[in-house]
Amino acid sequence: MRIIEYSYPKSGVVLAASAVCLGFFDGVHLGHRALIASTVDVARERGLVPTVFTFPAETAGLKSGADRIYTTEEKLRIFEELGVGAVVLCDFGSVSSLSPEEFVGKVLIADLGARIALSGEDFRFGHRAEGDSAALAALMREAGLDAIAHKMERYELPCGSVEISATLIREHLSRGEVGVAAALLGAPYRISGEIRGGRGMGRTYGYPTINTELCSDILAHGVYHTSVRVGARAYTGLTNVGTCPSFGEREAHAETYLLDFSGDIYGEIAEISFLGYVREERVFESSEELAREIEKNIKDVLSRGSGAKGD
Repeated sequence: MRIIEYSYPKSGVVLAASAVCLGFFDGVHLGHRALIASTVDVARERGLVPTVFTFPAETAGLKSGADRIYTTEEKLRIFEELGVGAVVLCDFGSVSSLSPEEFVGKVLIADLGARIALSGEDFRFGHRAEGDSAALAALMREAGLDAIAHKMERYELPCGSVEISATLIREHLSRGEVGVAAALLGAPYRISGEIRGGRGMGRTYGYPTINTELCSDILAHGVYHTSVRVGARAYTGLTNVGTCPSFGEREAHAETYLLDFSGDIYGEIAEISFLGYVREERVFESSEELAREIEKNIKDVLSRGSGAKGD
């Protein structure tokens, strides 16, 4: 997959003939996946490059005030898994003042070679978000090209049918409801990070752990049943998300005990997928008490198998 860092007008022509889907894609949820799948399909049919046009997750001033579900790096991994051929990471400031007409004509058509543009029906673009999916379709068709607007996906919850959105997914993650979040995302929520050394406390009570940073504190603190991939190897994990208050609080991070593992994997990248909520994070009076609780949690995880429950 080709990754293009784009800035208008500095970058110029970056693609010759593409099918472009547009959006911020935080979470890359079921609705996003349906849009990307359509893009890949139509690109294959027409001999175009299936392309995602988006902004880095860290972009300031864009959908501000909300924690990101995924980092840019995580979104890129998912895009590649979904068969995307190119991702255009756009500098938001370079296009924010363009009119809808300028954006479509100068960016989409001239620089990205868009022959068809795909978006969600709630898509907005151009200066002060003056353009919508209907305007995108009209401008593309004025140029003799095509556009498709996807309806928002809905999901049946006990409370009724709801539209899938990043806001809804964040709400479930903030309550530790990773099973529901996974259903909305189309895959378990996951984080990736370099495995770093901790304080070595886990070894003192028989459960050595790996430590990874949290790029976002969006997930409710607590202990989770996880699946952990390190390179080509996969492990069942028990992951505490939080500050480890029993031994003096630290900055929030993910601390994972890998079942049936021994060895040194410091410096490698761990991909941690959250399958189910086990318990809240709490203070233990002694390492012995904590060890007994971890043993109990491991039995709980093993009883679940590879599926998720208990959310």
